[in-house]
Amino acid sequence: MVQAIVHEAQLRWAHNPAWRAEHFRTLYLGGGTPSLLSPALAKTLISGIAKACRIRLSDLEEVTLEANPEDLSQDHLEAWKEAGVTRLSVGIQSFHDETLDWMNRAHTGKQAEEGILRAHRAGFDSMTVDLIYGVPTERLWDDDLKRALDLPVQHLSAYALTVEPRTVLGTRVSRGEEPEPSDSRAADEYHRLCALLAQRGWLHYETSNWAAPSGNGAFATARHNSSYWSGEAYLGLGPGAHGFVAGCRYANVSNNPMYLQSLGQGRLQQTEESLSDIDRYNERVMTGLRTAKGICLEELTQTTGHRPDQVDPRAWNQALASGDLIPLAGGCFRIPEDRWITGDRVASALFLVP
Repeated sequence: MVQAIVHEAQLRWAHNPAWRAEHFRTLYLGGGTPSLLSPALAKTLISGIAKACRIRLSDLEEVTLEANPEDLSQDHLEAWKEAGVTRLSVGIQSFHDETLDWMNRAHTGKQAEEGILRAHRAGFDSMTVDLIYGVPTERLWDDDLKRALDLPVQHLSAYALTVEPRTVLGTRVSRGEEPEPSDSRAADEYHRLCALLAQRGWLHYETSNWAAPSGNGAFATARHNSSYWSGEAYLGLGPGAHGFVAGCRYANVSNNPMYLQSLGQGRLQQTEESLSDIDRYNERVMTGLRTAKGICLEELTQTTGHRPDQVDPRAWNQALASGDLIPLAGGCFRIPEDRWITGDRVASALFLVP
């Protein structure tokens, strides 16, 4: 798999001039569990991608690796550091052992804490952790937040528990073996998180993301993730990966054997979609309204040819009158923090539907 992903990078670089015109600023290893790779394979993957795309890792703003807490061993940490990783994204989800067991997670709360501290001692001074709110267990949300913020982390992501079909949880809920997640509990825990991090001086810069102060008025935001929300090009590699460049999005086949077979034959198996101005407008509205920067009317007009106050004046005026949107400087608008949890409803009301 590592060889195939490196080969894909080589093919895309060689056959698509648009990528050679891009200036890569970040590298993100995730969307799977790269921390399961042996130290040697992790190094091979990172160096292979860098060589294929003519990247000097030392020039990148951020090299992030997603890791499970139980994989934060000393040998892994040393290998990642040597390979050029500068930031870790650790999927903790909770520190409550019974809740972790309910989620079928392999680590305990103590292992998560010990792993973060070990990574910090190994020289990783940029780390983010993930938590999940709205979980129908005996977990105390305030205790999870305290334990997370007592650790040397600079960034936090929090997501609501969602029940997906064809998953263990989805099946158990459909059978009545588990209760449906409570919307009121999710909203309460989300707002308590917002209030606590505001007290700590953290920046709530996207619906699900908070960054700690890093000095001189700056914050430890995730540079890689921010590029998705602003519509920048990105190169996606691996089974099921998506990429976007020059107005075209591609999606790799999500079947591992088929992905390996096609790369073994020196070809890419993917679907492609050229985004229309309407597609780009709707996406920019959706992603922009998930951020504290919001959407800017003139920028939308210049990049997509559309702006929400003209697409549907009634919906636009209603969003302003109800307080779902508030004005910012420079002709920009955002969803206020206390309504971010229902932001998808606000954004979808402004979509352009042919």
